[in-house]
Amino acid sequence: MSKMEKKESTRPWNKPSRSRESAENYLRAILEIRSSHGRCRNVDIARHLGVSRASVSKALVKLSEAGLVEVVDHDVGFTSEGRAIAEATSARHRFFEGLLRDAGVDADEASRDACRLEHCVSADSFEKLYSHLTRSRPSE
Repeated sequence: MSKMEKKESTRPWNKPSRSRESAENYLRAILEIRSSHGRCRNVDIARHLGVSRASVSKALVKLSEAGLVEVVDHDVGFTSEGRAIAEATSARHRFFEGLLRDAGVDADEASRDACRLEHCVSADSFEKLYSHLTRSRPSE
């Protein structure tokens, strides 16, 4: 089993769905916020995603119940499973965003499209696409 497949297998869901996509978006946002600020609060997530704090609170309850995040003293952190999913989702986003930018897609559109693509490709397809494209690209 490859590294990407191991990360993918930690998902508590088997097929794409709106709730999985939403969970992955929240997890990726938490990862980005924690990476840049060292901590993550509900209000930070709301600003980052452009949603209400009430929406963030509801999502965090679901993510916590799924065993993906923990909130301690208003600081949102990951469980090991949540971090693995966030990192895998972030890697997929960066890959697709880079691919689209290399193809000449403007930065904002590439980011929006990468956000959609990161959720709809299976782990196996992503791994094969990643391997194929990184193997066939000349070294820079």
